[in-house]
Formats: sequence, C-alpha cells, structure tokens
Amino acid sequence: MKVFYLLKQGLLVFFLFTVLKVQAQTGIISGKVLDETGLPLPGASVFVKGTTRAVSTDNEGLFKLTVTYGDVVLQVRSVGFKTLERPLKVAGNTNVTLTLAQDNQMLDDVVIVGYGTQTKRELTGAISKVTGDKLTSLPTPSFEAGLQGQAPGVQVTQGSGLAGSGSVIRIRGIGSISAGGDPLYVLDGIPITSDPFIAGNRGAMNQNPLATINPNDIESIEILKDAAAAGIYGSRGANGVILITTKRGKAGKPKITLSSKYGLSTYANKPTFANGAEWLSLRQEAWTNDGNTGLAPLPGGLTWAQAQQNNTDWWGIVTETGKSNDQAISVSHGTEKVNTYISATYGDNHSFLKGNSYERYGFRVNLDVKPTSYFSTSINIAYDKGTNNRVNAAWAGGLGDAMSTALPIYPVYNSDGSFFSNGANPARNIGLLDWKTINQRLIGGVTFELKPVKNLSIKAIANMDNLDVDDNVFTPASLRNATRGYASTYPTKIFNRTVTGTANYDLQFNQNNKLSFMVGAEAQFSDKSLFRNGIFGEADGPFNKDRASYEAAIAAMAASNSLNYYAGFDRDTFSSLFGRINYSYKNKYYLQGVFRRDGSSKFGPENKYGYFPSGSASWYINQEDFLKNSKVISNLKLRASYGLVGSAGFAPGQYFQQFQYSGSYNGQPVLYPVNVGNPALKWEAGRNLDLGIDFGFFNGRISGEFSYYQKKTSEPLISGSISPSTGFANGFINVGKILNEGVELGLNTINIQSNQFKWTTRLNASKNYNEVLSIGNLTPDAIGGGTNDTRVAAGYPIGANYLVRYKGVDPNDGLPIWLDKDGFETKTFSLDNRVIVGKILPDYVGGLTNTFNFKGFELNTLFTFAIGGNLYDGSAKRQLGVVTDWNIREDIADRWRKPGDIAKFPRLTMNSGTYTGLSSEWQYNSTMFLYDATFVRLREVTLSYNFPSKMLTKLRLQNLRLFATGMNLLTFSKYPGGDPEIARDFENPQDRNMSPNVTYLTTPQQKSITFGLSTSF
Repeated sequence: MKVFYLLKQGLLVFFLFTVLKVQAQTGIISGKVLDETGLPLPGASVFVKGTTRAVSTDNEGLFKLTVTYGDVVLQVRSVGFKTLERPLKVAGNTNVTLTLAQDNQMLDDVVIVGYGTQTKRELTGAISKVTGDKLTSLPTPSFEAGLQGQAPGVQVTQGSGLAGSGSVIRIRGIGSISAGGDPLYVLDGIPITSDPFIAGNRGAMNQNPLATINPNDIESIEILKDAAAAGIYGSRGANGVILITTKRGKAGKPKITLSSKYGLSTYANKPTFANGAEWLSLRQEAWTNDGNTGLAPLPGGLTWAQAQQNNTDWWGIVTETGKSNDQAISVSHGTEKVNTYISATYGDNHSFLKGNSYERYGFRVNLDVKPTSYFSTSINIAYDKGTNNRVNAAWAGGLGDAMSTALPIYPVYNSDGSFFSNGANPARNIGLLDWKTINQRLIGGVTFELKPVKNLSIKAIANMDNLDVDDNVFTPASLRNATRGYASTYPTKIFNRTVTGTANYDLQFNQNNKLSFMVGAEAQFSDKSLFRNGIFGEADGPFNKDRASYEAAIAAMAASNSLNYYAGFDRDTFSSLFGRINYSYKNKYYLQGVFRRDGSSKFGPENKYGYFPSGSASWYINQEDFLKNSKVISNLKLRASYGLVGSAGFAPGQYFQQFQYSGSYNGQPVLYPVNVGNPALKWEAGRNLDLGIDFGFFNGRISGEFSYYQKKTSEPLISGSISPSTGFANGFINVGKILNEGVELGLNTINIQSNQFKWTTRLNASKNYNEVLSIGNLTPDAIGGGTNDTRVAAGYPIGANYLVRYKGVDPNDGLPIWLDKDGFETKTFSLDNRVIVGKILPDYVGGLTNTFNFKGFELNTLFTFAIGGNLYDGSAKRQLGVVTDWNIREDIADRWRKPGDIAKFPRLTMNSGTYTGLSSEWQYNSTMFLYDATFVRLREVTLSYNFPSKMLTKLRLQNLRLFATGMNLLTFSKYPGGDPEIARDFENPQDRNMSPNVTYLTTPQQKSITFGLSTSF
C-alpha cells in the first residue's frame, strides 16, 4: 500500500511540475490591427504562422492570442489589404500594433479554381471573381441575376419581373445550338441541377431551379471563362463554369449576423396602348380604309353604345405595388479544431403581378473539423424550399391578355355583377386560379482530407443534390364553366450524386522553383422519377389538398393505360479522370497543364469518351529588373492559354431508339418510337484560345485586365431536319462549326482617396463576334427557333432573324413596300422573300460602377448596358398594322392616313389581304418589328451608412449598416414596346440559344426600392 501511495504522490508532483512548465512556456500576444489611415480593421484574420492558431479582430480591430514562448511569426490578412507578416519574440505578454497596407492589386487574394484554390498571382487562366455582397445588394428573383454588369465577358439577361424567374447567362458568346448553352454551376464542389426544363415545359416562363439557393450564404462566385480555367471540367466547360462558394466559420468568438430587408416594386417599363375611345377610332379608320360604310363591327358581342361606355385599364387591374420581405441570420464560430457556420433565411417576394409571389425559406450548416494536424473533414448540409405562386403570363393570359386580347372596350363585369366572359378578362383568374410550383432542395456533402506526409493532401468527397419539384394547378368550376373544378400535378424528383477523389502534392525544389500536382477521379450519377404525362382529372381543390380526387384520378388514368410513371428517367452518368500540374519560377513565370477524360452514358460505344487537354502560361513582366523599380507600372502580367473543352448538354438516350407507352388499342397499351437513334453521336468540342494582359499603374490606382479570345466549336449537337422517311421531323446529329471571337476590358480606378473621401470606379465591357462557319448540308429552314422567327445559317450569327425586309410605305396609297430576296422592291408580301437579318447578340455588354465613400456614408451606382444587336417583337405584328381583336400600341400614331403622307406604318386595315400576299397577321414576319436592342439601365443605386466604432462599442455591436437601394430606376432605350431587356418563354434549350432576342408579351422587369439593415455582434 505504501508503494501505491508513493507512486500516487510522485505522479501528482510530476503533473504539477508539468503544468507549471507549460504555464511558464506560454504567453499572450495582444494588439490592434489598423489600416493606413489609422482606422481599426474589424474582421481581419490573425494567424500564428505554421500552427492552427488563429483569431479575428473585433469591431475595434483588437485581438488576443495565446502562444508558446520563443520566436513566432504573426500573419495578418484582410480582404483588400496586403498580407502582413511580423516576427515576434514571445517571453511573456506582448502588445503590438499592426498596420496593413492597401493592396490594390490583391495578388495574394485567394481565388477558387476547379478542385482547389490558387492565389490571384498564380492564375494563368481567365477568371472573374464576384464577392457575395454584390449578389445581395439587389432584390433579384434569383442570385445569378446579381451577376449582371459585374464581370467582363459575361452577359446576364434577367428573365422577367415574375417572382422566382431565372436569367439567361452567356459567357463569351454562344457556342451551342441544340445542346444547352448555359454555364455549369458548381456549388461547393457539387455540379448542381440548373436546367429550367428539368421538370418539363409548362406555363410560359419555366420554374428556375436556382431560385431556392440563398444568396446570403454565398461567400464568392468565380466565373471560369477560358480553357485554362474551365478545362478541368472538360466535357461540361464549353459554356463556362460558375463556381459558388458558401460561407464558412471563421476563427474567433461566435459572431451572429442579421440582415433585414423590405421593399416595394412596380414594373420598370411598359408599352403604351390606345384607350377605349382611341381603339374604337382606329378600328373605324381601318373599317373605312377597307371601303366599308357605317360603324365597324366590334368583338365581344358589344354594341358601339356599350363599348363607348368602357375604358378599362386592364394593365392596372392585373398589377399592383409589389412587396418583398427578406430576413437572414447566421452564426459563425471557430476554434483551432472546429469551425462552424449556421444560417437560416426567409424571403417572401410578391411581384407587381397580382397573385404572383415566391416564398423561400431554408437553412445551411457548414462544419469544418480538424482533430489533428494531418486529418480534417468538412460537412455541408443545406435545405431550401421555394413556393412559387404562379399566375398566367405571356401567351397563357394575365398580363399577356392585358397586352393583347383584353380590350379597353371590354367591361370587367356584366350588368348583373357577373364577370364579363365574351372576351378576354384576366380579372376572372385573379384569386381563383390556384397554381403553385414547389421546389424542395437538399444539398449535402462530406469531405475527408488526409495529409499523411508533408506537402501531400488526399481528399475523398461525396455529394448529393436532390431536387423535388411539384407543380400543382387547380382551375375552379367557375373558371371552366363546369360543375367541378379541374386539377393537375406534375411531381418530379431529381437525384444527382457525385463522388470525387483528389490528391495534391507540392514540391519546392528551392526558393525559385515550385511544382504542384493534382490528380483526381470523379463519378456523377443523375436521374429523375416522374409521371411522364402528369396526373389530372376533376377535383374540388388542388391535388395536394384534395387527396380523394387525386387517388381517383390515378385510378382512372391507370384504367385507361395513360398513367406513365418512370423511375430512373433520363438516367445520366459521367466517369472522369483529370489532372493539373502547375510550375512557377521566381514568382514571375507560371505554367499550367490540365487534362481530363470524360465518359458519358449519353454517347454510344464508339464515342463514349472525350479527351480535353489545355495548357496555359503567365509572365509577370513587372518583376523583371528593367521594370522592378518602376514608379508607374506596379503590375504587368501576360497570360495565354489554349485547350479543348466540351459539351454534352442535351437529353440522354438520343443515340439509341426510344419507345414510350401511351393510350391503348383494342384494350392493350400502345408502344411507339419517340426518336431516331444515332449511335455516331459524339461530344461537342470547343477549341479555346485566350490572350490577356493584367495591368496596374501608380501603385494600383489604375488596374485592370484586357483579353482577346477565340472559341471554335466543332461538330455541335444539332436537332435538325432529317429524312422524312424516318417518320420524324428532327433528330440529333453532329454537324457544322461555330466561331466566337471577342475582346474584354476590366478597368478599376481609385479616382480620389483621402482620409475622409474616396471615389472608385469599376468598368467592364466586352465585345463578342459570333458566326456559324458551317452547318454542313443543312439549309436555314432545317434549324428554327423563336416560334419560327430565327434561323441558323452559315456566315451569320446563331439565331439570326429570318424575316421579310420592310422598305417603307408608299405615300400614294399607304400600302407597304417590301424587298424580295434579290433586294428589288415589291408590294407583294411573301415568306419566300425572307432573308437573314439582324442578330440576337449585342455588340457590346458591360457595367459601370461608381462608389463614393464619405466618413460613414457610401453611395454606389451601377449602370448596365447592351449596345447593338436586335430585338424582334413577335407581339407587335398584332399590336400594330392589321386591326384585329388585339390591343393597339400608341406608336401606331406614325401611320399613313392620306395620300402624300410619309409614315412608318402602312394604312390601317381589318383585312390582312389588303397587304397583297399576306394570308394572316400571324404570318406578318418582317423587319417592320425588328428594333435596335441598345439600352442603358441604372441597375442599382444604394445609399448606406455604417455607424462609427465608438457608437457600436456602446451598442455592443461589431457593425451596423443602414441602406436604401433602388433597382432599375431609369432605362434609356429607343424600343417603344416596353422593356428592352427580355428573356422570352423558351420552349427548349435550342430556343434558348437561338431566340433570346424575341419577345412575345413578355412581362417587364421590376423597378424597386428596398430598405434594410445588417448588423453583427
């Protein structure tokens, strides 16, 4: 027993000595981080180099770290400032003041690249970075619309003013025709579902899968534009890649951030229509011009006396002041071993269309755990639910009716109080039609990282992106003039799973030579489960509420062999091997090589695999001796890249013959072919050349980049006309060549900088030339888009308008004069005289941002612009010219009325045959309705105030910002038909590529003002 007693006492003494020794070997470094003007820098990261110890500065710029005795190196980082390293000798408590110099070049800024990160200095490719605060500054329907005007070479067209609508994004032009032209979206390493046609094409503007993603969670977005940057994604990098990185926990005490925004909105632009009396006068004029006498007959069964009593403002009836409410909260916390980011969000955006809203809520948890110096893991989980309360739009009704067949002479109600129903009456639908599209999205991933030896990192990553789309429509009995209502639903579940393994190794030969390797393998699986034709039938409410009617509809459809459920529909698999090697010499010469091999189930055995290599280099000229000490040139970098990227953005199962069940014959289900198989289908291949120069003058007071690029797509995937003997009108083939060539400029200037006032300017502009070099033996009529208004023809841009050329009005008789194919004048209209005219892409796009800071105030303005290109107004051919049962725009005032008149529009008529050769106003496809698409828009004006540090200290806050933001307040355009920024209701990816400049009763963008605050503590 005595032995145990002595042993116990000995261990206790040893433990006490150990504790005393540890205590004697630790000290505290405390201090303050300031900028060059002496103001504190909150949120700066302070690291003990070579260890995992880190902390963030508080709102006063203060920090405190516990470190071991001896020599240490403090490293301080803050966005927009040069990284500072300060060696210290710790032998107790040490207090330091650290001043960071502004880094206008930000060459040490970390940029996300495919499967890794690089500093801006190391980049050899064309990458544009947009920080998360730029995406949350505007109340856009979805985060990707916030990219408009932010990056050179990136054209963003917001879909419309509909809540939850998507945007069309084109990076360096259009390189595909029938395959998808949208970029690949990668969220925290997960290639996510973004296809607006993923759940089918229904109801004008399709549901946008990206609208559920919370923009408040986004840390940054990197846009990969050339082969050096996007080539690591090989078969899916042809249209560029958008990398989305979400926020993560940071070292320091728990930090709670709140954001609260409220806004009001209306339409940005609208066409102006004739009122009731003017419409009657125009109709009577057309009636008289046609040689008739007396009063013109009126639609809707109205007499002139009844019509003259009405002047209904249908636009005003279907619109209202929209309201938005956006709330977000997040908690960030970090220690040496665990970093956590947790967020929750709620948003409810009611557009200016009555009954249209998008409600979103969700949460995210990002967890990083590093239990040892050689092993770490990260877990990401996000759930979001978006409920889109939809309304009829465009051709489907609603505001589309207000711009077309809902005439000002129609009353809203009959004399007995019932709704007027002899003509279009969009007021009937308001509050009655129940149409909801619900998206539920679960995105999750886990990453394991092992560092078994120095400079070697091995990662294993598993991700999933599950999207559940449920489209429910219920038409009550009163709307369909029946005894019961009618419901339909289209439930679709999309499963997307990705497994990735990578290994990185850094090899430092000496101070001047550094080599790094990355190799990886990836497999992606995606499919859908759905009812191919939906579920429909009579009901007393929406199927998600009236379950009895839902079960009855399923039973009835099953009995008639029309209930088609597909599990594993559109199954799609990718298997990939990839690698990247980087070499740097003296921090001024950089080389990079990338290779990827992709295999896809979309292609047959002959062309299963595609190979996509690329090479790039950069040279920091300003590091050479002849420029090293220049007082003018502070940065000068040349970069070049060349490589192959690909595209497989089309529906699976096209290389083999497909069959589908539908209906029954003699009591048996019918199986029939739905496509023509083509086992020779292969990858689109894009050969990309990029030459660029990054520059900085006067210590970064002027900085920017200039790039030239050339993209050639070989054998694009085309759904074109094939031999009628196949029994099908179209089929997928590889044919042709497409060229995109352009230049980009990004320019940043610090115009004025003092202790009290700062003015900075950011300009980005790009010019793209697009041409179809070849379409093989196909004719222009073989490939159509935009409701038969655009074509693909060799020597012209993709989606050039295909129209009869309008010369003008004959002053003698007021009839239109056309040009035939050979350019000779004729008064006979014929679709045989259609030629390629106009182009869907503008010559220049860009944005101009000015930011003014005075004490705590900040004023930020963003102008976006598109110069050149054309806009084809498909609805104008019924709103102008031939007087039918449609509304008439006020620009018809410039029309021929009597001999000798010089006018833009011909004489009014109620008979399309008055214009010789015109069989119907629907065939009136001419340049009469082709407009210059140039516009300049005041996209954003934000005035904000950041409260001073002294006040924040009393309030126990780290920061407090109040702001007011206006969006789309001004638009400058010569287009008379409403909003010049359009993205029509596309039918399919080919239509989306070929016809973004065709509008047909498109809902205009919203104009809004938003008030809000953000704070953290």
